[in-house]
Amino acid sequence: MAITRTGAATVRAPKSSLANRLVWRAHRAGLGWLLKAALSFWHAEDKSRRRAIAAQLGADARAVHVAESLRRDGWAMATAFSDPTLLEELRAAGEARVRRAEELARTQSLTHKSFWVRLLDEDLVEGRFPTDSVFVRFATQAGIVQLLTRYLGELPILTDVLLTLSRPSDADLGYSQLWHRDYDDTRTLKVFVYLTDVCDTLDGPFTFLPGTLSDRIGITLRSHLPDSKVFARINSGDAKEMLGPALTVFVCQTSRCLHMGSRIAAGHSRLMYTATYVPAPMTYPAYAPKFRPAGLLEPAERLLLGL
Repeated sequence: MAITRTGAATVRAPKSSLANRLVWRAHRAGLGWLLKAALSFWHAEDKSRRRAIAAQLGADARAVHVAESLRRDGWAMATAFSDPTLLEELRAAGEARVRRAEELARTQSLTHKSFWVRLLDEDLVEGRFPTDSVFVRFATQAGIVQLLTRYLGELPILTDVLLTLSRPSDADLGYSQLWHRDYDDTRTLKVFVYLTDVCDTLDGPFTFLPGTLSDRIGITLRSHLPDSKVFARINSGDAKEMLGPALTVFVCQTSRCLHMGSRIAAGHSRLMYTATYVPAPMTYPAYAPKFRPAGLLEPAERLLLGL
């Protein structure tokens, strides 16, 4: 599904970071649903368009089954929904960035995570990725969009794409190496693609508690939890390490499932692509679309990209 309407993209004026922080805390406290409901009422026309597109897209039996699995368990395999040609193009583009990892590490915009290098920062022009990039085209392909649309009942917003090279670090575990949920929205869905083999724990696999187990832990006072806090309540053997060869694709509702990763052992590394989706409308006041049209886009494409 290539997704464009012609015309300039809407850019929202920056707003208070305090307002964003308050929204983040509302989501974390389990109150984001109230804000989402109010905004959905205000943006009823947009919601209606997105649901109409979902009805037009339909879904085959496989998408229906996997969407139900995602709804029940909070995660699902998605390799079968990915175009093999796009997967190979994504891998080639990722490998090219790895060869420049040291150069890109010196220029990345966010450096607080010493255990990984962000490899797409140079693609951003005024904060936006071009829509003809393979890193965007993979996230907007028909199979993936149909699966997520079936799950949500409406066309989502693609909010970000990310390519990270995780490497060993001598620092204490921190940030996303600890157990956490994502608070991008009430329902945050992330599609992950391994671009290197992740065969065992040494490779730093994405590790999570399936939905029903995460539900048992519920809201926590700390946003990032050490193993000791999580496994005091859940058997450590119930945590799922997502292992697989390069080009394994999976989706997780990271707003529901407690998760962590990038615990890389010496001599190992992990290259992973991530695309993030949420249901409209965006709840964060300072949100601005992360994508800029490279050519004409259809109306559904613009909606998917938040333009």
